[in-house]
Amino acid sequence: MFMREKKLDYNENKKKLANLLLKNYILLYFIMTGILFLSLIIATLIGTALYFNLQDSILDDPSSIMRDDYTNINSEKIENLGGYIEVINNTGEVIFRKGSPTTKIKKYDLKSFNEIINNSLYLPYSSSDPNSSTYNYIYKTVYNKEKDFLLIIAIPRDSAESFRMNHRKLSPKYFIMLAVFIALFILLLGLIVYSRISSKNFVKPLKLLIEGSNKISNGDYSARIYLKSKTEFGELRDVFNSMAEKLENEKMLKEKSEELRRRLILDISHDLKNPLSIVLGYSDYLIKNESISESESKRYLNVINQNTLRANNLLTELFEFSKLQSVNFKLKTEDLDICEFLRELIASYIPKMEDKNFQYDFDIPEKTIIATFDKNHLDRALSNIIMNSIKYNPNNTNFIMCLYTINKDIIITIEDNGIGIPTHLQKDIFNPFVRVDASRNHKSGGTGLGLAISKSLIEMHNGNINLESDLNKGTKFTILLNNCLTS
Repeated sequence: MFMREKKLDYNENKKKLANLLLKNYILLYFIMTGILFLSLIIATLIGTALYFNLQDSILDDPSSIMRDDYTNINSEKIENLGGYIEVINNTGEVIFRKGSPTTKIKKYDLKSFNEIINNSLYLPYSSSDPNSSTYNYIYKTVYNKEKDFLLIIAIPRDSAESFRMNHRKLSPKYFIMLAVFIALFILLLGLIVYSRISSKNFVKPLKLLIEGSNKISNGDYSARIYLKSKTEFGELRDVFNSMAEKLENEKMLKEKSEELRRRLILDISHDLKNPLSIVLGYSDYLIKNESISESESKRYLNVINQNTLRANNLLTELFEFSKLQSVNFKLKTEDLDICEFLRELIASYIPKMEDKNFQYDFDIPEKTIIATFDKNHLDRALSNIIMNSIKYNPNNTNFIMCLYTINKDIIITIEDNGIGIPTHLQKDIFNPFVRVDASRNHKSGGTGLGLAISKSLIEMHNGNINLESDLNKGTKFTILLNNCLTS
């Protein structure tokens, strides 16, 4: 049976290159936007850390100086800022004080005490002197549960701000420069990431295409591009690989054709040399020997005639084979009953089969099967196969010929149980001048071109021929004519 080559036709979900570019532009937009916000955030965080030297402030954590023995409380930093501390008992009396308050209150009333507790008041003190300063304080309180007293920390407002934000380490100008530098750095990093993504989608395919093209231009037609892409680059890959495959096949066919041409010349020279040498030798002998008897002369002339026929048959077959290889050669097809055609063909060979006591059987449908073919050339193709079976097989060989259809295809089988074909010759048996037994072919008048001609004619009918053979068991030719049925 033939394994018919099937061309897969499928549609891939192709992504347009323009869509990919749009996708990359959108991606770049979001990357740039993200970089902008990220740069601002990072610059703000770093700039803030450099712009302000934040220190742990007593005002943020007043309990850090609390002691059970309030006389041991370290108030040096507070006093250096012009502040003071006071310790108040549960009756509101000031029982301990360190620092220099603007006014020394001995006991706090409920209102003042409540305002201090809630940290909602800058407690002012105004002098009656017009030139005196007004002091505003910020208060923090901590209660000691163990000893039942309240610690009040008071720091002048201006001093407290200086204490909280000690000094600037970076001017606004350099802060802006830092922010711009950070933004540019992150932008550069983002562009590197984006370029890597773009490289995968654009640069890599172009690089592979260039490398493949260079290999093709240098004569390496085995070059192929292996690229996973559903964009136009994928289409270019397929076109390139298809082109490379065609070029490689053409190169192989050209090399094979050159080899075939050399072989043809060698085989023709060899096959013509023998009969022509015999003709030349015997004719020369006849010319130089006038005293040869009539019977001997007739015998020599018969040898000359046989070898002349051999040479003529070879040249005729060679001309026929060369004509089939021409691009100008065309079949003259027509719609005919192929069953009737085969019956007429095989009937002409029955006498030859009976001369060798062949047992023959033909399985050809009785109904009319109309097919499109060239009657004369299909006759030639099948006759070569039939005659080979009759010529080279011994007497009492079984011969079978069948025809059947599958869809619009016709299959013809020609089978015998004769001598068979050696395995090592089967792959080349359809090549010109390939003979199973060269000496046998010379005796029978074979040229070694019959099966090559049959194969060419069958292929011109959009067909294929397949060989199955076992030495000393028989041979089977299967001929498939594709899509030749008209009804």
